[in-house]
Amino acid sequence: MSTLLIKLSGNVVADSNALDRLAEYIHNRRNAGDQLVLVHGGGKQINELSRELDLPVHQVAGRRVTNEQALKVLLYTVGGKVNRELVAILRNNDISSVGITGIDGELTTAFRRPPLDIDGEPVDFGLVGEMESVDRTLVEHLLKGGYVPVIGCLTWSVEHGILNINADTFSIRIALALQVSELIMLMDPPAVLDGDGKPVPEMRRSDWQRGLQEGWITDGMKPKLLMAFEALDKGVTSVLLANADTLAAGGGTCIHS
Repeated sequence: MSTLLIKLSGNVVADSNALDRLAEYIHNRRNAGDQLVLVHGGGKQINELSRELDLPVHQVAGRRVTNEQALKVLLYTVGGKVNRELVAILRNNDISSVGITGIDGELTTAFRRPPLDIDGEPVDFGLVGEMESVDRTLVEHLLKGGYVPVIGCLTWSVEHGILNINADTFSIRIALALQVSELIMLMDPPAVLDGDGKPVPEMRRSDWQRGLQEGWITDGMKPKLLMAFEALDKGVTSVLLANADTLAAGGGTCIHS
């Protein structure tokens, strides 16, 4: 029996067709005897609710600056609506799941991130955490009970309380603590695409460097691949980048160390 962790972005969560494909995949893997854990962010939903409330969305170098107001929006979305809707969708597909966040059951403990140097200037990202520890007891208890844990990427600091945390980093730390056999990172593209727009089924560091040099690894794909190789460096056995359709069809890009 293998344990897999699937990380979902806010875009995937907002796509009903993608969620149907994901539910199909989860069914098939559970029928094969595997255990699954879902981790989600909610960037799209955070931005939408912020606009509805006429609150500014402040990001620096792709990282969200989280003040008190922004954290409240995260609690309503990542810790509330997004998590609840995912559990409801799984239930509609006869998949037993339990929605939690990194706050619950002492699952994660973090410290507040110190200011980062961005282009030579220190930037304070506010109420954002860096993971300190993971206690897998609650997640293992849910898995043994036959549930799919659905985990929103909020964390806890003894000193500062609830903190926002990067969903990719959060996923890697949970995956390592659970010693999963595979980390699947869902995204919008079907796979990493080469210079001709064709899916790359497998990728190693040499391919990554070549893609950077040739210019077909750009923009949002850069941090995704950086996180994938970081996960491998830290001990994750296998990383797959795919969208829900290619995942259900057995496609995507498998990342090798």
